[in-house]
Amino acid sequence: MIKRVLHFIPNLLLLLALSSCLVHTSLVYFDKDTEGVPNLVSNPGFSAYSLDPRQALLGWSVDMQGDSDAPKNLVFIDGKEAIQGNSSLRVDASPYTVVITSDAFRVSRYGGYYTRLWAKSSTALGPQINLRFITFKSNGKIDRQFRTKLKSTDTWEKKSISAGFLRPGVAFGRLQITIPPFTEGSVWLDDSGCWEVHRFRID
Repeated sequence: MIKRVLHFIPNLLLLLALSSCLVHTSLVYFDKDTEGVPNLVSNPGFSAYSLDPRQALLGWSVDMQGDSDAPKNLVFIDGKEAIQGNSSLRVDASPYTVVITSDAFRVSRYGGYYTRLWAKSSTALGPQINLRFITFKSNGKIDRQFRTKLKSTDTWEKKSISAGFLRPGVAFGRLQITIPPFTEGSVWLDDSGCWEVHRFRID
């Protein structure tokens, strides 16, 4: 019997190692948990902070990925469309993958985090938007990645991530929004955020 158990231990350790690469948590947080809690994301509503287009989108960086001769002025602060506040971020159709990344914010190993994004498309069947909450160690190496997908439609839709159980040495986090190439119309993003809504007890 002991030999049989010992035979299975290497396989069990391999399964545990493989599963540690994927982040699956049973945590579930809600919008109501953010009441009275500061939003860790700078400029969560994509407001304009300067008349200079290079500095207007405070708190975020935009990267266009892909080989094309198409113009790259595809991301705009839109004052005509918003679910909260007076503006949103509009991304127009293009052959590029658009990656929008927040400035870094402090996170704690013992924190439980709620991340949110609202999105809308000009068409009923808009592109699928990927939202990631990425945590990093102090040396810049990735600690964990939590992700979800939002299929955009012509009404505002919300997607959220509940995250926790971060590894020792974690130091900061970022939100990352990825929009794949799409052929027509626009996508709007608004009312994003990340909140530390829970504090795990330290034994």
